[in-house]
Amino acid sequence: MSPAAPRTARSRWLPVYLALVVLASILTGLLSWTLLPAPAVGPLVLLCLMGMVSFQIREPEVGTRISFSFLSIILVASAAIVGVFGAWVVGSVSMLLDRRQQRWSATAFNAAMCGLLGAAAAFTYRALAGAAGEGMVGMSTSELGARVGLPLLAADVVACMVNAILLAGVIHLDLGIPFGIQLRRVLSGSGVAYVGYGVIGLLFVILWFPAGLGAFSALLVLPPLLAARWAFIQYGEEMRSHERTVDTLVTALGTKEPAAVDRSRRTALLGEWIAEELGLTPAQIGTVRYAAMLHEVGHLGVATRLLRRHPSSLSPSERRILDGHCVIGARMIEGIDFLEAARSGIRHQCERFDGTGRPDGLSGPDIPVAARIVTVATAIDGLLRDDSGRSATTAAEAGTALRSDPGRFDPAVVEAAVTALDKHGWPLGAAVEVAS
Repeated sequence: MSPAAPRTARSRWLPVYLALVVLASILTGLLSWTLLPAPAVGPLVLLCLMGMVSFQIREPEVGTRISFSFLSIILVASAAIVGVFGAWVVGSVSMLLDRRQQRWSATAFNAAMCGLLGAAAAFTYRALAGAAGEGMVGMSTSELGARVGLPLLAADVVACMVNAILLAGVIHLDLGIPFGIQLRRVLSGSGVAYVGYGVIGLLFVILWFPAGLGAFSALLVLPPLLAARWAFIQYGEEMRSHERTVDTLVTALGTKEPAAVDRSRRTALLGEWIAEELGLTPAQIGTVRYAAMLHEVGHLGVATRLLRRHPSSLSPSERRILDGHCVIGARMIEGIDFLEAARSGIRHQCERFDGTGRPDGLSGPDIPVAARIVTVATAIDGLLRDDSGRSATTAAEAGTALRSDPGRFDPAVVEAAVTALDKHGWPLGAAVEVAS
């Protein structure tokens, strides 16, 4: 494997997976149409329109490679209002008219996935003897809780899990991210909100049938829906403000040392891949990415003349000054709350696994995992720029080069790095985009 442009680890099984999901959705729709009662046309049309609008005004990607909308609220309500086939239609139709999506395969998958979500939620509601239609009228509060509330919330949980599993599967096959990691990302990023917004779906159903408001309940539930969207927007804006802060720091570094911008991006991408292979949590992976992206930010406090010289030409005292950038960088981001966890990864990136490194002489597992990963990632990036004749061109050669310095690196991180390089390839080029 020679160095090449960055590539994803797209699996040859991806088209098969997409086809199976689409086929499963179509069969689900046909069976529910054939075997179960057909929904009323009026409510079905209204819910489809609400679903399409909710998806078109969704909040863009906010760090988990997925976008947020309140379509889940509509699907949960559909489970009780229009049944299995109706919920399948609402989910499928809502995603088919996606004006932002350019790839027909992605549109087909999204439509099939949401059709399955709606059907899964409605089937769960039906399996738990959830009350249907006019059967809710006249129920006491306790009966509504037992026959509507609990089945509907259970349906929402099932839909949340189906959503997470299907998304984790397609992202695993498309980008090579371990399935378990992506599953946790989806659940931690949207799972709690997904279940919480099921309460709004319950309110929608209660207003429709027990309160006797019918289609008019769509207007009354609009304020909670807009509030949910506002919450999505605020969360998304917070994530984007974090990215802008990091980009500003890297850009400032680039004004002093232009090559550091691309090094930061490559190291962040490598660090994220390694963290995924190690099975870290989504929060830990985010910490690693921030620490790797800002691992050289301390160079802002180092004299430019030292940065421009080759490391081999530096005197011991100059080398110590340059190595001090780790502590400088950690101090520079002190007080930035979302980067607090990444500070230790920046400060301790020059530690050695055997305890002979700087600045604190930490060893083994006492070195923060983010720092151990950044150390390996920066070393691998250095191999690509090494002019001493030791430049590695394959994942195996990179592993051999890292193992040639016993005591410096965490062996488990080295093995994870070799696996990641073997899977993804070398992250070369100025156009590398760090996945978020």
